[in-house]
Amino acid sequence: MLPQLVKAAVEGRPTPLTRKSEGREYRALLASPQAAEEAGWDLAAAASWPTAAARGKLGELIQYAATGSPQVLRRHSTPVAVLIPDAHAPATDPSPTPDPTTPAATLQQPHATPAKPPAPATPAAGPAPRRLAPLSDALTTFPTPTTGTENPDTEVVPAMPGLPTGLAVLDQALGGLQPGRFYLVAGAPGAGASLIATTAARTTALTGNLPVLYAASGLTSGDVAARAIAAHTPVDYRRLRAGNLTADERRAVTGTTQLLASAPLFIDDGADLDAEAIVSTAPDVDGLALVVVDRLQTVHNPRLPLSGPTAIADAVQALAHLARTRHLPVLAVLDTDDPRTVAALDTDITLTLTRTSDQAHLAVAERDFGTLATLHLHADLLCARFTDIPTSPGPTQVAAHQPSPPAMPFIKTPDRSSTSPTAAPAQTPSRETPTKNPARQRRVSPAKAAPATFVSDRVAQALAEHGGDTDAALNALAGDGGSAIPDVMELFEATRVETNYEHTTYPKLPEPLIRKRQDQADDVWEARPKFTHPVVPEGVEITHLDVNAAYLAALQSAHLPVRTITHNPDGFEDLSNYGKGIDYAGICLVDPIEWDHPDLPHPLGDDRETSGPLWVPTSTVLGVRDLASPSYGELCEPPVIREAYVAKGSAALFKGLVQVLNTARMRAIEDGDTLTKAYVAAMYAKLISTMGDSRKNHELKRPDWQHIIRGQAFANLRRKAVRAYQAGLGVVHVGGVDELHVTGDAWAAQRNGKPLFSQGFALNQIKAKRVSRKGER
Repeated sequence: MLPQLVKAAVEGRPTPLTRKSEGREYRALLASPQAAEEAGWDLAAAASWPTAAARGKLGELIQYAATGSPQVLRRHSTPVAVLIPDAHAPATDPSPTPDPTTPAATLQQPHATPAKPPAPATPAAGPAPRRLAPLSDALTTFPTPTTGTENPDTEVVPAMPGLPTGLAVLDQALGGLQPGRFYLVAGAPGAGASLIATTAARTTALTGNLPVLYAASGLTSGDVAARAIAAHTPVDYRRLRAGNLTADERRAVTGTTQLLASAPLFIDDGADLDAEAIVSTAPDVDGLALVVVDRLQTVHNPRLPLSGPTAIADAVQALAHLARTRHLPVLAVLDTDDPRTVAALDTDITLTLTRTSDQAHLAVAERDFGTLATLHLHADLLCARFTDIPTSPGPTQVAAHQPSPPAMPFIKTPDRSSTSPTAAPAQTPSRETPTKNPARQRRVSPAKAAPATFVSDRVAQALAEHGGDTDAALNALAGDGGSAIPDVMELFEATRVETNYEHTTYPKLPEPLIRKRQDQADDVWEARPKFTHPVVPEGVEITHLDVNAAYLAALQSAHLPVRTITHNPDGFEDLSNYGKGIDYAGICLVDPIEWDHPDLPHPLGDDRETSGPLWVPTSTVLGVRDLASPSYGELCEPPVIREAYVAKGSAALFKGLVQVLNTARMRAIEDGDTLTKAYVAAMYAKLISTMGDSRKNHELKRPDWQHIIRGQAFANLRRKAVRAYQAGLGVVHVGGVDELHVTGDAWAAQRNGKPLFSQGFALNQIKAKRVSRKGER
């Protein structure tokens, strides 16, 4: 129920909530952070809770809020709702009455001095009474899918109750790493069990930006860092440790290192590391979300306190108690898969890892239920990681000796219409016309289990629905009012395997990104090239080059802000803070650029609307910075940034989506399948064109992302034009994202001893549309 209440708050519909305790009634209002701030509440020092944790203690939070202490609910690091006192509650405590003339008259104004949460009552003589929890409190742990109030036929997908592990199949089986539970990863030496722990820690700290305590027993902090860098970049772990990397790999590792430097990952690799030290350190980490212990060693080592049978048994008990009392997940690695040793530890959840070559198998077992599922992973030990198998038919595969394992309550079953274990799977629902408000009616996509077949399945379905008529199928998929936008959003959801970022939680837009009128553009200038050389001799041969899937390539490489955008009124002097450095992404106010090269397109666009400072996306800033670098001949001065609205960004948000779409695109080109090719092109083009328009894409309103991606495509084309000119070709025309017309032999031209262009249909290749002569009609 709480996810629906939070959603209502985000949409501007506050909900009154009540709790009765010890004969008193406490009333609070669940509202959006913006509404609470407009009512005068200062949320900077308010208590903050992940929504998953808030479900289990909602009654207590209502009580705290009703007595004047706001309680902030967040998704990952983004505040999405706030509990504040209900203005219409009976005054059990003296409090000022809100002024009904204020815009937020329904929200309780804050006290001059907010009351603290109620202190526990002084216990009477004798033993304290046991706290008894009704079953209804425990039921909030399991996010059972519910039905939306606007449309009872629309299923709402529940949020995963735990932290993502970085492995989709494992998250499907466990529901993530859940608070209060202890997880033991058991694997023989060399199997790679520690890499499961590193993946979980890296995903939580780096992608989720949540604090992680990493207790490294027998490893050093350098070992942990090297594994995280190799896995995240990715790069060859052995060559990384040996310092034997290429120049491109070193640059990529530098970017990853700087990104990891800001992640809240705290490593304890002290020689005296034991369970007591871990338990005592945990409270010192503010907002601790996960504890990882790597590793427990079965053979006693006098220099390693977490070794030997007795120490391991004591450590497991202490860590399980830590998970329960601190209400956070604890994951520990054991260096054996011996079933007797593992069984003797009697842990909540045991993950037993076995590996043969590049295939790994992970048996998931729970106390009292035995083996629930056996998962299959790809062992990419070259990069010190495990990954999901892309061609896997489903998220989990049940072990052969367990024909009917007990179903975990948070895993969606294939058929909800029948409880019979032999019931046939439910048929795929027929396609419906997109609703006017798809944000309120999220569909459950079968592509979540198999994104690799998403495009082909939708094309086949459209052809079947229209009797094999390709024109009608194309119109249904890619035409006006077709399914391309909701389809690509479903596919985006299905491919978001390693990210916690909540893309439907929109940040407050800075002034330059706000449209003054709905039918006008905002103040951000994307520097679209519109260049035509003024003097081209008559009769000269011109090759019309075409950039392949330019927007798809830009979607793959653009760095997008994923944290709260902050205002820097003075800009940033160090340009290495942008792009693959510290990776600030957003929009910047830059000075005009002096450009003395009439044979090349201007780096800030060829039809600038003003000669003064311009707001541009950071992708445009990076394009200018490149042209100012020695590798491009220092064609201009570096851009001067006067002001910025930026946040740390990521280039991985759409990586999975691009991979699926490009694979389908290349297959369609090879097969001559024009229907699929046009459908794929419509999906990524419409995705980008609707990012800043909530009327067409209610699930993704990010005009900053739209400007950055489009600016990336324009900058990519401009770089190609400059390289062509420096390779001896004449640049005749540069337009949009994919038009590059040159004179000379484009396929013989070289730059730095390598061919300038590669001819083909891949994203990194280019093709010739036609050849003409100046003056021809």
